[in-house]
Amino acid sequence: MSTDTVIWQFTDGKPGHENQTSGLINALENRTSVKIHTIDVPSNIITFIFSLLIGRFYRQLSQLTKPNYLIAAGSTTQLPMQFSHLFFGGKRILLMRPYWPMNWFDHLIIPQHDSPKIDNKILVTQGAINKVSPSSNHDAKQGVILLGGPSKHYFWDSISIIEQITQLLKAHADISWTVANSRRTPDDFETQLQAHSGKVTFIDFRETDSSWLPKQLTSSGHVWVSPDSVSMLYEAITSGAAVGCLDLEEKSSNNRITKGIKLLMEQRIITSFTQWQNSQALTLPPIQLNEAQRAADWILSQ
Repeated sequence: MSTDTVIWQFTDGKPGHENQTSGLINALENRTSVKIHTIDVPSNIITFIFSLLIGRFYRQLSQLTKPNYLIAAGSTTQLPMQFSHLFFGGKRILLMRPYWPMNWFDHLIIPQHDSPKIDNKILVTQGAINKVSPSSNHDAKQGVILLGGPSKHYFWDSISIIEQITQLLKAHADISWTVANSRRTPDDFETQLQAHSGKVTFIDFRETDSSWLPKQLTSSGHVWVSPDSVSMLYEAITSGAAVGCLDLEEKSSNNRITKGIKLLMEQRIITSFTQWQNSQALTLPPIQLNEAQRAADWILSQ
């Protein structure tokens, strides 16, 4: 008889949510043998209810081994997880603030910047958990610059970002730099960058898979991230590399995201570009984050 811990992973197709749930599952695998079933949920509640009413959803799940844990992130995954629990059991673990009543869930893992309540079933994490593992193999001659784009919290300025990148390249010509864009980066950014900064390795996100970023972060000694990319900032911090944050103008200084990034700077966990200009150096974080593993250990201790 199998002794595997059976996990049903609910996914809505969004890479950020998959990054969180997979990060937790990977950390659970570090502690116990697991069997994973991935359940794709419909993109809207009407489609899900139709699937539920005609019995398709139940038939799909009935083919699977009954779960020990149901793990989900994203608003559209929460109702399918509830019905799965009703039909087949398993502890419900949600990696965000719930849309439905809190007592519908067994464990909640919520980032501190979302201001969660204090409760025994809630684990508060520093940033969203992710798939990156801490590394001690960072190459001081390798650097990566990770870019986001227009966001709710920052005014995107391609010219300013390119000027900052150019200064970094000139100041650290001995480092091999890679610049990577993301879905939100303006389409003409690479052309502008090459025109101003000369030869630099540019990686388009469409040419990478989900393993590319973790590999870069665990091998690069210097990591810079634009501040709109909060998830990438925490991935970089988790890797154990020295992390810098490029400067962008805030849309509001009173929102939870910008406050959280300022706190990381005050704690010297990341270095702002302005701070770097004064010292020409990045400092290693004074702490080692590994929130996925902490969350996994917490779950297994319950």
